[in-house]
Amino acid sequence: MVQPTRRRQNTFPSIGAIAVIAIFVCFIVREAFEGGWIDLTNIDPLMTTSQLSSSPDNVKYDPTSREVSFYEVGLETATDKVAAPGRLPGCLKNDASCTRPSCVRKECRPWGHFYHTMYQQKFGKWTLPGTKPFQFLEIGFFQGSGYDAYNKFFSNVKGAELHSMEISCIEPGPREEGKWPWGNFASKNSGYESLLKKNLLHCGDASNVTWLNEVYTTKLHRSDAPPLKLVVEDASHISSHMATSVFFWFPRIEPGGFMVIEDIQPIADANLFRTQFMPQIMSDLHFCGDPEFQDQACFPTLYPLLQSIHCEMHICVLERNEKSANYSLSLELSKPPPNALDLQKCYSFAKAKEISRKN
Repeated sequence: MVQPTRRRQNTFPSIGAIAVIAIFVCFIVREAFEGGWIDLTNIDPLMTTSQLSSSPDNVKYDPTSREVSFYEVGLETATDKVAAPGRLPGCLKNDASCTRPSCVRKECRPWGHFYHTMYQQKFGKWTLPGTKPFQFLEIGFFQGSGYDAYNKFFSNVKGAELHSMEISCIEPGPREEGKWPWGNFASKNSGYESLLKKNLLHCGDASNVTWLNEVYTTKLHRSDAPPLKLVVEDASHISSHMATSVFFWFPRIEPGGFMVIEDIQPIADANLFRTQFMPQIMSDLHFCGDPEFQDQACFPTLYPLLQSIHCEMHICVLERNEKSANYSLSLELSKPPPNALDLQKCYSFAKAKEISRKN
């Protein structure tokens, strides 16, 4: 016997119920705005989502976290590494307060940088108590606000050694004589004399590989020193100097360490590093050496030690893999090769261009 078909019950709410829910939601939203629960008056309509996420109100550090906040210590020491978030809103409202008001990308307009996100992500865990001691090197002390920020950032790491290099504290005199005629910027830092006495501040030209090797072998690579784990390039922002720093220091960083390169900007001094060096090292990250493809590594002294590359606006971090540091690398191989700032001198790029022309 065929059973009669049951009529399916309507499980959807009635129109009346939907209307009641809608009225309730509207009431809640109205109360939220009128009661001050939601305040949109301070949101600049010109700011994008990414810019809002970097505004000062959104980068205040979680007080329950055990990590030290790079943003907060950067504000304390007045370093330009974290200055842009606080200046961006005013810059967007008034071009006169911008350093480069004509930039299409709004984040490029204010003075300073947004480096706090990179430092926190990569090195926040290094600030926790119990972290093993390590050696740190900053290239470009200037007046020391950046160094002071690093010092506070890693203040919980017992036994950490923080070194820095600066050219302005060399002997005063004509530049053509290898001296410095524009004043000692480093001496304006309150810790200047103490850092010199402790052999933590090294005065010299960081683009001179011979001097770099002298500092490395006598001051850093000591039997009683902690491992060199972090090098920060923040000196002249001249492309050739930036390349020199990478080729000398990256092979000497211990396994699992990092090299931070700041100010990779579209400015006259640094633009070649951005447009010529970076594409080559990125290519080397994916290098295989397949004979059928006939590719070649652009930077043979770097790629075998390279684990990863992580970049944000105007800053990149090169991560070391687990291979041992190359302590015995010759001075000649510690210098930038001819193709460092000319990617067409790298076989792989020249070959790719040739194939493109044929097609």
